[in-house]
Amino acid sequence: MINSEIRREYELCISQQGEQTGHKALVMTNLQQMSHLSVANLYWYFKVRDESELELVEM
Repeated sequence: MINSEIRREYELCISQQGEQTGHKALVMTNLQQMSHLSVANLYWYFKVRDESELELVEM
C-alpha cells in the first residue's frame, strides 16, 4: 500500500506530466479515483520516460 503523502506526490507529478503531454484525463479528480497500483504504474511510466529523454539529450 502507498503512503498517502507519497501518493499525493505521485498524483501531482502525473497530473503535471499529463498536462504537458496533452493527456486530458490525467487530472487530480481522476487520479484520486484510481487504485494505488494504477497511480504507481503511471508515476514510474513518466519517470522512466523522462530519464530516457534526458539520456538522449546528453548524447
